[in-house]
Order: sequence, then C-alpha cells, then structure tokens
Amino acid sequence: MDGFIVDAAKIVFCTGFETLKMFKKKYAEIVTTFACVSEQKINFFDILNDTLIWDTANPYIYMRTTDDKRLLVGGEDINYKYGAISEKVKGRKSAMLVKKLNKLFPVMNFIEDYVWAGAFGVTKDGLPFVGTHPDFKNAIFMLGLGGNGITFSVQGMDLVLKILAGKTDNLLYYYRFDR
Repeated sequence: MDGFIVDAAKIVFCTGFETLKMFKKKYAEIVTTFACVSEQKINFFDILNDTLIWDTANPYIYMRTTDDKRLLVGGEDINYKYGAISEKVKGRKSAMLVKKLNKLFPVMNFIEDYVWAGAFGVTKDGLPFVGTHPDFKNAIFMLGLGGNGITFSVQGMDLVLKILAGKTDNLLYYYRFDR
C-alpha cells in the first residue's frame, strides 16, 4: 500500500488467502474450484432439499440445494493460476461435474443454468490459522483456510475477540502458525 500509513495499536487480518503473500513461509496451497447450478425447480429438489452430499473421492464432488430450488454441484479443483479461468476450462469442468452427478442420480433432470470458478486456500491439516504471528507483533490473523473459510469465520471471530480481550482458548493451540 504505497503512500498510506495505518496507525493502530492492533490490526486484524481476515482477508483470506491473499494474506499469505505477507509471509516468508508457505502456509497453504491455493486451488481453483468449480461449481455449476441447475435451472430452478429441479426434479430432485424435494428429495435433496436441506441435504449436503459430499463424496470425498479424489477429485471430490459435493452438492446441495439452494433457496431458489436449484441444485448446486461443485468440485474438480485444479492448482490455482493467477488470471482469469477461461470459459472453455469452466465448461469442461462443469461437464465433468454433471457427468458424475448423472452417475449418482441417473434420472435427475439437471440442466445447467450457470457455472463459475473460485480460489481458496488449503492447509495441510484442513485447519485455519487464527492468532498472532512472530513476524507481525501487533497483528492478529483470522485466515479461514482449509477449504472451510465460511465455516471457520464465526469461530474465528470469537477467537479474535478473546485475543483482543487478553483471554485464551484451547483452539488457538490447534490453529496457531507453525503448528
């Protein structure tokens, strides 16, 4: 941030994988994941509503319903590359996801409405990094990596508040840097 100065007693970083560039050590891998969503009112909506399906094969596939009666299917991760993912790659990955879906549910009428790609950080143990780092004495980090950033965000918020209040929590041991 050339030309800007931040004056604060503490700073909290909760910016995701982008923060990893600050560290000398590599704490996580960055991957690109793909997802596609069906048209509304898919024929299996009532059966799958409020259900999360996660096949842990490699590559994995997951699916869940959406509030507007669609089915979202995701997975097919690749190593992250800076820059835009081409529509060709997204289309190919989407076709692979739909093919796997059709194997699991042969009579499902999945008609793709749209597809996208997104990046996220993956740690070796699947856990986030929450707490202080020796290279940044006045900083607190909440890096919800491990492919579970949304899941860890609420827990991380509580942990950051404890750190700011001078309290501790057993989870901070497991979420520490250099574990």
